[in-house]
Amino acid sequence: MKIALVVLAAGLSRRFRQQAGEHKLLADLEGKPVLQHTLEQAAASGLDLFVVTRPEASAIHKLCTQANLVLCDSGGLGESIAAGVHASRDYDGWLIALGDMPFVTPESYRAVSAALADAPIVRPWIDGRPGHPVGFQRQYYPMLNALQGDAGPQAAVKSLAIRLPLYDRGCLCDIDLPADLQLIKEFS
Repeated sequence: MKIALVVLAAGLSRRFRQQAGEHKLLADLEGKPVLQHTLEQAAASGLDLFVVTRPEASAIHKLCTQANLVLCDSGGLGESIAAGVHASRDYDGWLIALGDMPFVTPESYRAVSAALADAPIVRPWIDGRPGHPVGFQRQYYPMLNALQGDAGPQAAVKSLAIRLPLYDRGCLCDIDLPADLQLIKEFS
């Protein structure tokens, strides 16, 4: 199966900006922007990489040298997913990943991708908790492509996804607030 890895990076980062004055994806994490860490891990998976971001986010564009850049005027989750799967519509499936999750390992991306050979929707489970990325087979293209606003595919994921046990706590850890940058200590 040919799987596209779609990284969502179109959000406005309002809460992080209120506290730190900058976009969370550009915040420094051990000398590099958060998004750069995420993209390096994603690229190391070997999957074809698509990054969905806003047209005016030139600083984010510059980080996407190893990815297909998909521009989306909306920062809504649903519209970002739709833009990413539409740009990669010739693929057999998709992993939907979040740009603010820099600790997901390449092995986890590959494991979710491989599990799509046997299940239509795959979600990693770590210590009894749902994680990211979430994988979708091609049959869900119409649903994903039709998403609008901030509504994601939660209902389908909740009812149809198989739970893939993983031991990668990076699948649970996102950067929403400046204090979350301290998570790096757990992964060093």
